[in-house]
Amino acid sequence: MTHSNTEQPKNSITLMNGAVLECIPKESHQDDFVPDKMKLDATGTYLRIGNKPCKPLPRTTEDVEQQKKLFTDNAFYLLAHSERIMHDSRMFLTPVAVQNVLAYTGTSGFHTPTLGIYLEWWNECSIALRTDKDGNRSLVFHLAGSPLSGTNQCAEVYEDGRIEPIHVSSFASHWRPFAAINTRYDEAKHMYQAYTLEQVLDILHAEDDESWDYSSEIKERFMQAEINELKKKVERLTKESEKWYSMYKDTYMKYKDAEIREAFSTFQSFREECEAQINSTNMRKRALKAELKSGRMDNIAYQHTLTPLNKQIRDLEFRVSTKKYELINKYISEGISYDTIESYMNKKNNI
Repeated sequence: MTHSNTEQPKNSITLMNGAVLECIPKESHQDDFVPDKMKLDATGTYLRIGNKPCKPLPRTTEDVEQQKKLFTDNAFYLLAHSERIMHDSRMFLTPVAVQNVLAYTGTSGFHTPTLGIYLEWWNECSIALRTDKDGNRSLVFHLAGSPLSGTNQCAEVYEDGRIEPIHVSSFASHWRPFAAINTRYDEAKHMYQAYTLEQVLDILHAEDDESWDYSSEIKERFMQAEINELKKKVERLTKESEKWYSMYKDTYMKYKDAEIREAFSTFQSFREECEAQINSTNMRKRALKAELKSGRMDNIAYQHTLTPLNKQIRDLEFRVSTKKYELINKYISEGISYDTIESYMNKKNNI
């Protein structure tokens, strides 16, 4: 279950799965907290106004590039340790040196992502876990593109650490959940202590069993991601199918209105006639019961009289069922159920 509420309890954070992590406050805050809300870029780098050219992208320092490489080199190893990382707030809040960006809004909404944010995003966004036709697995880790046109130039990292540019389909399905998860922990990133990526890796390596092969964990996560994506496709197709069936059903009922109205009216009249006979027979049964209780009729005479009345009721109920089946059978091949017919006629008659 995914928890979308962004309000966080004091000295702790609530993760997307509902788990609560206790956090360790920083000794002091260097500056006031400013929420990382998405807004139009004001630097002139990602939003061009008029004929004025965009400013060149700022260069990243060698240290940032080294931190980025440390993350991509160990992305699959870190993914395999998701459960461990998601149980330690300092690991969860470990900064990741990857700057994602959108046209028009720039880096807003994407500032200072953390290790836990990436792990939650890979868990939520199944299509960010990719397997090519040769069975090679990769993780989308860098997002860059237009939120309007969907044009993008992202990046993925393979299990061997190789990085390749990639154009992802459904760009919005990638950047929207990432931005939502990233901004969810804005204040936590500002207030609470975090490890460095080097510290996280040192801890994980120290805790690992020497015989542990994390490739099986990666395989399982990619299989689960594929299952999740297939479930989403089934849900989308089901909704689409239901929409088209509803349109077809309405059109068919209007086209066959006179015919269906007559058939349903005939059946209704027949059913009402049979129900009246059943009610009359039930009244006779109650009168017989009263005579039996009063002693005016013995049990043998009661049973002798009751049996044909019960048979008469069963016969009438069978006749109603047969007529209903005939009505159902007439339209079922067209994909129209009895409930559909009844609902349509009730609406026509304002019942």
